[in-house]
Amino acid sequence: MELSKNEFKILKILMTSNGKIVSRDKLMKRLWDNDWYVDDNTLTVNINRLRTRLKQIGLDNFIQTKRGLGYIIM
Repeated sequence: MELSKNEFKILKILMTSNGKIVSRDKLMKRLWDNDWYVDDNTLTVNINRLRTRLKQIGLDNFIQTKRGLGYIIM
């Protein structure tokens, strides 16, 4: 499976978080660590694209959203 740079980073961050919830803020800081303002929707789009790619290889619902908290790999 081919992933974009940001999709790969998101997957790596979630997989190395040892089953813990990763906040949207933490993901955004790790992905775009600069002074530019990055729209919150940009992360949502990247997460959705990654979910679509994972679903194509049989990993449906691999990334779970914990409303108000962030994301976790199940």
